[in-house]
Amino acid sequence: MDTTRQSTRRRHLVDATERVLRRQGVTRANVRAVAAEAEVSPGAVLYYFPTFDELMLTAVESVLDRFHTEREALLDGTTGHWERIEMLIEAGIPDDAGPEIRVLYESVAFLQEKPQYKPIHRSVVERQVSLYRGTIAAGVEDGAFSPAQPVDAIARNIVALEDAYDLYPLIGVEHAASMYRANAVGYAALALGVDPA
Repeated sequence: MDTTRQSTRRRHLVDATERVLRRQGVTRANVRAVAAEAEVSPGAVLYYFPTFDELMLTAVESVLDRFHTEREALLDGTTGHWERIEMLIEAGIPDDAGPEIRVLYESVAFLQEKPQYKPIHRSVVERQVSLYRGTIAAGVEDGAFSPAQPVDAIARNIVALEDAYDLYPLIGVEHAASMYRANAVGYAALALGVDPA
């Protein structure tokens, strides 16, 4: 089989797996569900991916990559440094924990037995930190921010707040996401020396 055709078939299976992950979650995805979604036989799934774990890893990585890319796109055309911070926080602590966030946290459960997921999760964290770090550094350079801590520490703390607040609804701690966002924005304002009013 030629490389282009094989690549197309693999992409089709990854897309089908993503749809299964979004609909059913990580823990309930299996070869039969993916085969049904892709309208192929279970044997065809494993023909293009030596193991179901490899297919799952590829699909989870694709979902999380899209999560980051969508956040990056939010900043296009937004020039105000503080506005960019607020937009990132709003995207990072949404009203509804959508399928990307669910996939992110459900796949954390695999880390002990499937360490191959660790690089993906580290990459997600570092990419989110990088978005904040770059935005904060640009604000410092333009005199918009007077950070009370090192820029990297502030960026990591905001991402940590996002992670915690996104996890809360999934474990049954229910408060309005608007409150969580306000808490994160309040921390960012204090840390960056900004009066958001």
